[in-house]
Amino acid sequence: MKQLKSVLNYITLLSAMYLTASSIFYYPVQKPGFYIFFAAYIIEIFVDRKWERIHFDKKTWYFIVLAFFFMLAVIYLPFESSRKYTNFLFEKRFSLLGFALVGFFGVNDKFKLNYFLNTFIITSIFSILYLIFLKVGILQFISNPIRADLYVDQRNIFVNSHMLFDFYLNISLIGIWYILTRSWNRTSWWKISLYIATLPVFLGSLSISEGRSGFLLAIILMLGFVFFEIWKRKKIVGIVIALLILSLFAGWASHHKRMSKDDLKTESRIFLWKAAASIIKEKPILGHGISDAQEKFDVARAKYETVDYRKMWIKSPHLDSHDQYLQTTMEFGIIGIFTLLFLYISPIFIASYNKRLFAFFIMFLCAYQSVFDMFITGPFASIFCILVLLILRVKNNIVEPVKVKS
Repeated sequence: MKQLKSVLNYITLLSAMYLTASSIFYYPVQKPGFYIFFAAYIIEIFVDRKWERIHFDKKTWYFIVLAFFFMLAVIYLPFESSRKYTNFLFEKRFSLLGFALVGFFGVNDKFKLNYFLNTFIITSIFSILYLIFLKVGILQFISNPIRADLYVDQRNIFVNSHMLFDFYLNISLIGIWYILTRSWNRTSWWKISLYIATLPVFLGSLSISEGRSGFLLAIILMLGFVFFEIWKRKKIVGIVIALLILSLFAGWASHHKRMSKDDLKTESRIFLWKAAASIIKEKPILGHGISDAQEKFDVARAKYETVDYRKMWIKSPHLDSHDQYLQTTMEFGIIGIFTLLFLYISPIFIASYNKRLFAFFIMFLCAYQSVFDMFITGPFASIFCILVLLILRVKNNIVEPVKVKS
């Protein structure tokens, strides 16, 4: 029986790592990981008798709130007049309920933080090399003046869109920082060299991305890493160096192809946000529910969008507000937005002492990304839940636990 439990624990771990790795790709690649992981985990609940180890602490309550956020859509159903988008939008949220269950009962002791951080890093580097060497071609990438366009085209076809791909690379940057700064004295020189060598590869990929948010976020993260690490040792030096790096990266960012004034003026999200704001004004306290909110948004955005944009999206059956905060407020009003903010902010304060700065960067990354796209109720839902599990439930084997005086 003990051997069977051990095998089951490893199946759960490996399927979770596969799900983590496949999250950089479009959803069909992730599906096997979903099915195997949740099937193994449900069996594991009974085999390990996980209910015997439930403690209603802050971390457990966090996952209850996560389940509540999912259930808001169910609670609103009887009060909605439309069912047009109900099934479609529910499918995007089911992972929230599944991972809320995982977080509530906890994971087995085979789960280790460095396994997952290295999964992010290795998957990121192999995805970039796969695109450059196998899809674009290394000679084309080196010699062709439109190498960035070639890279972006192949990435969109074979991996994922810039929003999720760039987000994934930024998680990897956080992982490298955390591993190097917390275990450098226990890491061999060749591993340290490999970690450092990946940094320019990730930053280079982000710099040629057609997305602005991922590249800007990488700059903010790098600045934050330097500031916090030097601040712990020499506060004044930390401020000076952080400002120097900020000016350096600001110059780099100003040359990004999508940072021109003309491009910023034509940002399509602006009219989407205006349309969402008009819907929120109708019911700011309670919201409309998921399907009613989306139907009303369809009508509102038609008043603001340009002719070119309408032609571009005419075949798309669904277009959201591209802002998690606005979308949630449209759907559930004040209750929804406060629940969402709780899910983003509270892990920083309830994480273990050695994970708090890690939690800060991860949750900042999630909160920032939510300004520009659907996040917790869109394609980022599963990866968000995995990150929360890493913060609150997965054993931190990168640093030794520090005892904090109560």
